[in-house]
Amino acid sequence: MPPKLVVQPENCTGCKSCMLICSFAHTDAFDYGDARVRVAKNESRGQSTPLVCRNCEEAPCIPACSVEAIGREPNKQWVILDEDACTGCGSCVDACPYKAIHLHPTSGVAVKCDFCGGDPQCVKVCRLPEALVWR
Repeated sequence: MPPKLVVQPENCTGCKSCMLICSFAHTDAFDYGDARVRVAKNESRGQSTPLVCRNCEEAPCIPACSVEAIGREPNKQWVILDEDACTGCGSCVDACPYKAIHLHPTSGVAVKCDFCGGDPQCVKVCRLPEALVWR
């Protein structure tokens, strides 16, 4: 079984460091809009939850994509998204039960966690609270 990015929302402080390092890892800039991981906040309950790909066994985003821009990485079987093939229709966004896929605010194409090729940078900045763990 390939490693997974495990979310422990009870440990999330809402600091959004995961978003900043994700953005930097993908674009060399610190910009929340470029992050593949996002943090959902429920202000009334004082809760925050990292929104990342859970690599679902029966990933509903895969059949939702009419242009086959989403599939499985052949060796590790991670759900991957080809941003160059994406048309930005949003079907995968609607299909994802974890709200882990979103349309990029500038490009308009779908983006999701790509696990940084097996070395997720968000986990490194979330060591103390451990809201994100790579297992």
